[in-house]
Amino acid sequence: MLKFILGLSFWQGVILTTVTVGLSGLVVILVAKKYLSPHIEKQHEKIGRLLFRVTASLIAFLISLSYANERVAQSKIMDTLEQEASLIGVAYLLLEEFDSQETEQISSKLTEYISYTIDDKWEAINSDPYYSSGTQSLREAYSMVLSLTPSSRKEQIIQTELLGSFDRIIQLMQVRIYSNPILMPNLIYILCIGMVFMWIFYSVYKIDVISLGFISLYNLFLGVLLYFVFALSNPLTGPMKINAHAFEIIQEKALDPGIK
Repeated sequence: MLKFILGLSFWQGVILTTVTVGLSGLVVILVAKKYLSPHIEKQHEKIGRLLFRVTASLIAFLISLSYANERVAQSKIMDTLEQEASLIGVAYLLLEEFDSQETEQISSKLTEYISYTIDDKWEAINSDPYYSSGTQSLREAYSMVLSLTPSSRKEQIIQTELLGSFDRIIQLMQVRIYSNPILMPNLIYILCIGMVFMWIFYSVYKIDVISLGFISLYNLFLGVLLYFVFALSNPLTGPMKINAHAFEIIQEKALDPGIK
């Protein structure tokens, strides 16, 4: 279900999530009202109203916590992309200081890796993360660095620095692979159970068109927030997935004749 929702456009996903939450709320409220109404007394109304307010507050808190957690996870991916782009820029500069014909091939492989990553839009990472064209270009570049033959102490230092940079680049690239699977946030299950309880507690109130309209608006708002939690928890999938902006910047610099 989550994979299907993230496969839709932004507005389609938002509408589907909000409508699902809104209709589910109405169904639970009306069913609970039908079966509980004959048994509800004055004391039950007081308890139900109190529990409704407490549950609604807890749900708002949990959604805020979920959003914050997933936003941090998304920021982690964005940070790794920026670090990786920075290391690639350093690698280009180091290759310029190494007097060898092989360095041009290494630079070319790095450029290919950047282009594949930008153009792919994380699709290969979803289907074939370890053997995609971008990954292969990076591996070939790493092998070429290992094969370099330093002719001076300076070039030995440069080769060591290059290997360190490539090691770090590969580590950062692995973060995207580990973040690839489409996952349902754990707190969502607690939120869904909490919303069902909230709707049941709401059935102690007088049900009319206006009151149902108010609770429906609240449910639609919860649905919008839930969709954002879904999208943020899967930063490489869906209409809100992160882009390779840092790679686009380094690509412009890598293809700049002044750098080559």
